[in-house]
Amino acid sequence: MSRVTVELVDRVLCVTIDNVPRKNALTMTMYDDLSAALERAEDDRAVHVVLLTGAGGQFCSGNDVGGFPPDPAQNGPTPVLRFVTALVQDSVPIVAAVEGVAAGLGATMLLHLDSVVAARNARIVFPFVNLALAPEAGSTQLLPQLLGYTRAAELILRGGSVDGAEAHRLGIASQLAEPGAALHQALAIAGEMAAKPPQAMRRAKRLLKGDTAAMMARIHLEERALFDGFASAEAREAMRAFREKRPPDFSNC
Repeated sequence: MSRVTVELVDRVLCVTIDNVPRKNALTMTMYDDLSAALERAEDDRAVHVVLLTGAGGQFCSGNDVGGFPPDPAQNGPTPVLRFVTALVQDSVPIVAAVEGVAAGLGATMLLHLDSVVAARNARIVFPFVNLALAPEAGSTQLLPQLLGYTRAAELILRGGSVDGAEAHRLGIASQLAEPGAALHQALAIAGEMAAKPPQAMRRAKRLLKGDTAAMMARIHLEERALFDGFASAEAREAMRAFREKRPPDFSNC
């Protein structure tokens, strides 16, 4: 059974990440399913808006590191890159409802979306350096543009997190909801967008996004840095410490 469910309702393609025991962590198969949904939305004129959400009161805890893909230099584009490319290149509006945790790629994907409704008590986490990994999904370009360099650098270099209220204040989330109400609010926004002229919406989004070549170049640089980090002694120690529930020790790395 797929851990990503997709349903078209009143011109809104509702895409739900459903891996509840792992707080909706993404396996490579789930990335392919998400990519297929976004590619369908781009090609299917019956789809006016995409709504992304997570099951079980969580949005997405990022990559399931146990199923991390092999080095893309040897095996071609990864499922992660396919998904991120679809996020960057889709012209159909994408709305997200964020409850619970949004970590790693679950956080960085939000930077590409057109409306992000976050519950006040949601937790948006940028854990990359804590795991000895590089940030991904264009976040090293988008976060400084959104927050200014020093706030973006502190968030990334300290492996920081923000709650939904702070995410809204910073502009990572565009709308704030009370706990448990994010999906209802996001559905209302998606429905409003879906009622507007669809081709005009797509043209407007393409203009807002502008030339995506620089973004894709940055994403490829981040992916290379991510895989370099994943192969490092620092990352092996970080992963061991995570599994053993202890602080990492990088003194011998």
